[in-house]
Amino acid sequence: MRIRKIIALLFFLFIISCTKNEINKNPYLHEVSFEKVINLNLPQYDNLNYNGGAIYLNSGGIKGLILFNFSNQIFAWEASCPNQYPSSCSTMRIDGVQSVCDCDNYKYSLATGQLLSSTENDAYPMKLYFSEKNGNSVRISN
Repeated sequence: MRIRKIIALLFFLFIISCTKNEINKNPYLHEVSFEKVINLNLPQYDNLNYNGGAIYLNSGGIKGLILFNFSNQIFAWEASCPNQYPSSCSTMRIDGVQSVCDCDNYKYSLATGQLLSSTENDAYPMKLYFSEKNGNSVRISN
């Protein structure tokens, strides 16, 4: 009897985790596969050596990547506005420790990816990609 309860619990947790992934899937941004490695010793990435530093890369992701140093961790965000279909105005720009979508003027935190400038409950946060810092190299992938 105990094994049946454990199996039922595992099945329930599996169903919840599948449902949660479908709810959080952003309908505006399609999935892309890529892998990019950057060397933080190169001058174009120097801003990432400082807490709060951010840069835009036009390769990787859908509309490029916004990289942000937060407490010596490099976050890799999708540069496409998360609440717009990709278009001519949907590449976000960096504004200090925030990013701004010029299509709707929404502002997002580069530390959390959360929408800061709207009260919409159904708005999506920025899309975060996997990043791993190893010494002076950062590997970003999806």
